[in-house]
Amino acid sequence: MKSKKILASGIGLAMLYAAGFAGTANASTMVGGDAVDQASADDILDIVFAIDTSGSMYDDINAIGSVAQSVIANLECPDCDVWVRASFMGITGTYGTVFNETVSSYVVGAGGTPTVNHSEDNGWAVVDLATWYNWNDDSTASQDYYRAVVTIGDEGTENGQPVYQSDWDAAYAANQAAIANDVFLFSWVTDDPYAGVVDLFGTMALGGIGGGYNFLFAGGGFVNDSAGTGDVGATLERIICTAGSGGGGSEVPEPATMLLMGTGLAGFVASRRRRKDA
Repeated sequence: MKSKKILASGIGLAMLYAAGFAGTANASTMVGGDAVDQASADDILDIVFAIDTSGSMYDDINAIGSVAQSVIANLECPDCDVWVRASFMGITGTYGTVFNETVSSYVVGAGGTPTVNHSEDNGWAVVDLATWYNWNDDSTASQDYYRAVVTIGDEGTENGQPVYQSDWDAAYAANQAAIANDVFLFSWVTDDPYAGVVDLFGTMALGGIGGGYNFLFAGGGFVNDSAGTGDVGATLERIICTAGSGGGGSEVPEPATMLLMGTGLAGFVASRRRRKDA
């Protein structure tokens, strides 16, 4: 039986601001997991959730924000004992108390030049985070360290709305940036997406052919909640547990809620594990 995390405040999961953790950023960061503490965890996970903050996404932002703290405080992963540092960002806008920093301002604070310039630039947000986020590998020799980006939206990956060639260009750039930086990429389509968005987001994370590109599997997974019937808390937990156990779909999701690649990938996943030499 896994031990539950001891909450630093003695009251609930601490909401930290990442001035110390990520240098110049202010992103809302939640720390916890199903390990007692970081030192006793088998795995350390840095994960960033980046969401489209246009009006159609406000209900999704509220839904995620209302359960994220509880999910991390009560995390139960069947295949790993993980310590999680989860950051929450809007792409170029903010909304609510959880998604209170933007990817674009984070990149500026980290000394970079953002490629995102629109609240619905889901693809470019992945590029910027994979390149500029302060992935803090402070794991010990006996621990695995993983990093992941989750991009969440309901429109195209560049400037939103229907899917055009530019959206495929942005999605491919995201796919390649995640792979190049050893970042697990998860894409999450919320309710009532525009035509073509499910295929676009799915291909961006899982791989396949689209827009004239040959996408590769980016180590994470794809959430398809286009019907708006998914359990947000359960989805958050599955994403975290999948990333925290080495990616590649080792945590099997509920049918029709989340698709994760899990077959024929053992060698690929093993090559992306971050265990330090003893």
